Amino acid sequence: MKQTIALLAAILTGACSTVYDEQEIEATRDFVVANELVEIDSFRQFKQLNYRFVNDYFVTVDTRQGDYLLEFKSRCRALTTRNFTPEMVDIRRDPARIRSRFDTIRGCRIDKIYEITEDQLNELRELGDAPGEEVFLPDQGQDESDSES
Repeated sequence: MKQTIALLAAILTGACSTVYDEQEIEATRDFVVANELVEIDSFRQFKQLNYRFVNDYFVTVDTRQGDYLLEFKSRCRALTTRNFTPEMVDIRRDPARIRSRFDTIRGCRIDKIYEITEDQLNELRELGDAPGEEVFLPDQGQDESDSES
């Protein structure tokens, strides 16, 4: 009986989160269209790539040259997984550039790259239920702005 209840709870939780995830993903796509974001092929990246999770299809990357919204070809659940697998290897054709359609983040192919302003980046973080709170900074832990919250 306990196993049945636990299974039912897991199924209901998964169904609710799927609907929420789809709404958040659609809101992000609407944001791209409404803001007429400019799609680019690549951007320069000199150090380790640090990205901020938005949802299973999008991450943001901030560099000294500007901010970018990256969209994946398909759902990328590996973004929130702490355990690495061999499939999560990042592919870079050029170590100093991130390219759409060729490069990957945690094994997920980058489909599109959009330039965004700092204001758009802040607006994007406020979509839905505060997406963008999770920060993935390899070898550096959480950034200072998140520790103040």
